[in-house]
Amino acid sequence: MKSNRTIMLATALVSLLGTAAVAKPPFAEKEGVSCKYCHSQPPMRNYRGNFYHDNNLSFAGFDDAAEAKKAGVEVGPEASSKPKSWTAPEAPAEPAKPTVPAKPTTPAKPGKKAPAKPTKPAKKGGKG
Repeated sequence: MKSNRTIMLATALVSLLGTAAVAKPPFAEKEGVSCKYCHSQPPMRNYRGNFYHDNNLSFAGFDDAAEAKKAGVEVGPEASSKPKSWTAPEAPAEPAKPTVPAKPTTPAKPGKKAPAKPTKPAKKGGKG
């Protein structure tokens, strides 16, 4: 009887250890990163997983620090890992250069006339 228990226990233990193979879900495999890159605690997504989901299953244009800040959290684990679909975010457009305002004209002092602009003298004589 005791040997039957031992055999059953050993069989159960071997069965459990045999199924402990590392499974890699398809998205992690596709991107070449671990599950915890996008999941804080599966199935809950972190800010990276939300970005990936919201951007048609792509990390194109992903900025880790900016997305973490937007989510109100610190940059997550494996920040140095770059998923296969990752591309650098586009540089923000340069702000328009401020235009230099025209110099204001000096108003004439009260009681004095502003200097007259010189005019061209009319041509004498005409054609024809």
